[in-house]
Amino acid sequence: MLLKFARKIKGFVLYRLMPPHNMFTHPAEKYYYQQYNHHISGYFERGKTLLDVGCQMGRFTIPAAIAGMHVTATDIRTSYFKFISKQINNRGNIDFRHETLEKTLAELENQRFDVVMCLELLYNLPDQENNFRALAGLVKPGGVLITSHRTTGYYLYRFIREKKYSEANMILAGNHPCYNAQTPAELINWCSKSGLELLKIVPIGVFSGFGSDAFSGIANPGKLNQEQSAGLSKIENNADLQQMFLNNARYNLLIALKKA
Repeated sequence: MLLKFARKIKGFVLYRLMPPHNMFTHPAEKYYYQQYNHHISGYFERGKTLLDVGCQMGRFTIPAAIAGMHVTATDIRTSYFKFISKQINNRGNIDFRHETLEKTLAELENQRFDVVMCLELLYNLPDQENNFRALAGLVKPGGVLITSHRTTGYYLYRFIREKKYSEANMILAGNHPCYNAQTPAELINWCSKSGLELLKIVPIGVFSGFGSDAFSGIANPGKLNQEQSAGLSKIENNADLQQMFLNNARYNLLIALKKA
């Protein structure tokens, strides 16, 4: 139990308090931005409202604001807000909130936003299902919830690479030791219980990763030239391959409609 808590704290510090790189200049992050954006950008409509929970350096807050959305962006670091404001020349359609997810969920009223987005955050926190359902509550009827989640396959590859075979066997037995991952079936169930109609679940990073990511041994977008990156992207966006590897990618992107 103590080891599990220590690992969560370490991950939280490294990736939330002290991000290891600039998400705008890091070549691999640019690649994954494009993968996300392919599915997300169509929801950035002028005049609509967006809540971006855990906005970090604003890789989606910024394009949403430029598209003319009224954006509420939250994070636990105010330095992110300064960076975002500079990128959009301090235009006034972003409301920054310096707070945790728990505070956001406690203070914002239900059915307020056309789009609620929470990418690469929920798996760092406890009680993922209840947080997911609370985020769904903030979406207006007819609006969309956009989230991303670690897959069980991601951790299986990671444990095998790290020679942690007992943990890998726990994954195969349906357990998620020390880590927070969801299968597509679990995500579909969450949607059903949250009054959402699932629009899509798409894997992000089917064969690729960077840093200590197990997938980096297959392909690392940060080390590819433009032509190679385009070739990898075409393969990773292949719909048939995405369905084959739905539970074996860096993330699963979920988009769901709030029922009227």
